[in-house]
Amino acid sequence: MAPPPDAARPVPSPSSLLLGLPSHTRHRIYRHLGLTPWDSTPHRFFLHAGRLRLRRGRDFYESRFVPDPDSFHGLLLSCRTIHAEASALLYSTNQFILDYHRPHADYAYDTSLRPLHTLHALTAPSLRCLSNLKIVLNQASCHHLTRVDDGTVCCLEESKYWGIDWCEEKHQGRLGGRMHQLPLLTLDPQRYESDPLGMAYAVLTEWQSTARLLSKVAPGHLTFSLVCDIDPQHPQALEIANAILTPIHQLPPSHLRECHIRLAKHKDRQLEQLARDAVSHACGIPTQPLQPLPTLTTTTSTTLLTLPRELRLRILEHTDLVTPRRQVLWSRQDRAYAIYHFRTDPDDSPDYGYCNQFSECCRNSSSYNSIGCFCRRRHTAFSSTCKCWIPPGADPFLICRTLYHDAQLVFFSCNRFIVHDYKPSPPWVVPLLERHRDYAPDYIPDYPYPHDRLAASEFLRDIVPAHSLPHLRFLELVFPPYRASTWPGTHHPAMQDWASTVSWLRDKVNLPGLTIRLVVAEVDDGPASYYRTITTEEGATVMGAYMDLAWPLRGLADAGLARFYADLPYPHREWAWPGKERLKKRVEEYVMGERYGRLYTNGREEPVESDWCQRFYG
Repeated sequence: MAPPPDAARPVPSPSSLLLGLPSHTRHRIYRHLGLTPWDSTPHRFFLHAGRLRLRRGRDFYESRFVPDPDSFHGLLLSCRTIHAEASALLYSTNQFILDYHRPHADYAYDTSLRPLHTLHALTAPSLRCLSNLKIVLNQASCHHLTRVDDGTVCCLEESKYWGIDWCEEKHQGRLGGRMHQLPLLTLDPQRYESDPLGMAYAVLTEWQSTARLLSKVAPGHLTFSLVCDIDPQHPQALEIANAILTPIHQLPPSHLRECHIRLAKHKDRQLEQLARDAVSHACGIPTQPLQPLPTLTTTTSTTLLTLPRELRLRILEHTDLVTPRRQVLWSRQDRAYAIYHFRTDPDDSPDYGYCNQFSECCRNSSSYNSIGCFCRRRHTAFSSTCKCWIPPGADPFLICRTLYHDAQLVFFSCNRFIVHDYKPSPPWVVPLLERHRDYAPDYIPDYPYPHDRLAASEFLRDIVPAHSLPHLRFLELVFPPYRASTWPGTHHPAMQDWASTVSWLRDKVNLPGLTIRLVVAEVDDGPASYYRTITTEEGATVMGAYMDLAWPLRGLADAGLARFYADLPYPHREWAWPGKERLKKRVEEYVMGERYGRLYTNGREEPVESDWCQRFYG
């Protein structure tokens, strides 16, 4: 019998053709379509960001970022075999973010309108394959968009003086129209109808219903993140926090590969401990102390207090009292101790691997490979990936008076203290002037120095305990590049207070063991008005401000100050480099007097730049 003509032959379906290819070839097709990434950086899909895209299983929302799900939508609808293979690859290699939003008025009649319904719509095989999931119940800062286009880290409030409107403008359309929220339990009549507790229970009910699905994920396979910023000051904050974490405690121990929990935008010790306990249970992190080693029977017991003081101090030097790079920042903006470490070339730093593990975790990864900010230094959060240095807690200071004084000695003598008059990152930002980044270059807002005291005065008088002032070994005072109209004049209250503070400090510090460095930051990427050529009179005003800062320090030098260094930009940019060198020598000679020549004798060099300086100018 003659074969049928071509038109009569059955045409194979696209799915059967695809299944006829080897598996590695199909996987390359999936990658080209955006179903799975080519490298280790997962694609990020927002399950709350748009309408439902899939009819089968109703388990996927439209993504706001490339790749567009339209490119592989057909694969998930082709046939059961391809759907199973493609969905397993999709959910096991990408990150999914589900954001709670205000429920629709009719959600009780239509379950698809429930805020977290998307996760309920996932099929059982898809749930089992999930490898990276974040649920945001409430966020008081832009959590999962850690970085925006110009590098600003939103949760760090680096746009504080630009205002919330600036943040919303930058993020418009990325979070479904919702930007910063008030902490849960905060009264907001427009959003909560004057019933913040009722809103909290609504969020809690929906979350507890959804959290049961986590038990269906393959054990040890899921990296889970939970964000629910609540108000720690509310009388029922602990009750709500415990209820939020109850589903995590109900999971089998070690059920999650990683777990990251954040309960408040700002730090709170009680809520932080709750987050720590929940993560430890979910990831199987031991919380009980190890059994003590057997001890030899002696007539007297040996404790830390019975050791010689030299040994106690050496032991304390291996605690958080000493930072990895022995540098501690304090700024007027943050008003808290911090470190600022940057990633150097491994060939240039022998302690590269050790120090970098303590750098700010929220800055260490790109926005497309970040779980968001679960930094324990900035938030009430706990995460196994956060190893940031935080100021030592009260434990070493409250045990007894002896250990209190030992801890203070180690902390203030083993670290270099850098005091910023405004903010350390970036150091050239000036209050108010930052708002005028887009103005004409000749526009200079006329405003006076906004404080009655320098940040250095506040640090020395209010922050450092009086009995710890003799322990200071290195003090670095940093100022932003104020314009001539902003620098406090000689008779300004801030300068008068500075002179009084230095005079008061003279007999309270160990001058032969103290080094002071006076630094004014230079402009690197500031508003256009920074670069305007200043007049001779304005340059003289800036130079006068420099000398007003240095003049009180002459008294310390006369009383035996060990070393003094200056790093001051020359006001006139056209003579910046030679002028800066002459200015440095002039100010150092002015302060140290006849002892200036001995600063660099016998091979002695100026101490290396601080990490913040190398980060921005190195």
